Amino acid sequence: MAALTRLRSAATTFGRPDRRADTLDAYERRAPAPANAVDIFKGQWASRLPPPYDTLTGGAAPLYEDPRLVAALDVLGGVRGMRILELGPLEGGHTYLLDRAGASHIRAIEGNTRAFLRCLIVKELLGMPAAHFECGDFLQYLRGTPERVDLAIASGVLYHMMNPVELLARLAPVADAIYIWTHYYDEGLLAARATTARRVVVPEEADYQGYRHRVYRFEYGAALERDDFCGGNRPEARWLSRSDILGALAHVGYSRVHPYYEQPDHPHGPAFSLVARR
Repeated sequence: MAALTRLRSAATTFGRPDRRADTLDAYERRAPAPANAVDIFKGQWASRLPPPYDTLTGGAAPLYEDPRLVAALDVLGGVRGMRILELGPLEGGHTYLLDRAGASHIRAIEGNTRAFLRCLIVKELLGMPAAHFECGDFLQYLRGTPERVDLAIASGVLYHMMNPVELLARLAPVADAIYIWTHYYDEGLLAARATTARRVVVPEEADYQGYRHRVYRFEYGAALERDDFCGGNRPEARWLSRSDILGALAHVGYSRVHPYYEQPDHPHGPAFSLVARR
């Protein structure tokens, strides 16, 4: 490392920085090991990998054993043989569970380029033969000519949308069933906690395909400066109330909605899971 420091110093001769030092820093000098790949994104991981890699990331979220999705699989009666569309896989935790549960094909679309690369690292470490990760905006995919699937997974994405009802409406003709975990807007629950009181905002009237509802602006603010930011692709998003989420699902054609796993005291705002079917 001292040699690289001297090289950096020499590379700035006459005030002209040289990229050679940064180029050499990109090489891994340790013997091959899983930690080498994981450390490429050190400090950016949100998830805790399953054993034997559970000490590598520094992330804490138990997404590779997520009880919310495990419960959804029970509600659905399993996913063996299903074709699945997953929106925003983050680091492949839910993808891993779906693969192990016997899904035949999982198209997982991730718009955050760093998260997408972490998904590829995890796929190499754990092996997910049914999974196919794609880098891109899943809403743009849904606005095109998406393939029909048996199930759509939309965990942790609805509250990052600028027009969340559009997302539900575009999923409806694609998937006969969807699983959603999301935060929702509840003025009383948000105001009761100092950490979320700032999210109490004036509602905005909205209408999408005849469904009249209210949306609530949420700005990311300083979170955009964090290396581990994994929110939406704009500086702000729009939240829906719980009742408007359920109403929108009915409006777009999901007649059977099974809410469960209620988390009204979630530290980032009230949340719940649901499975919806036609």
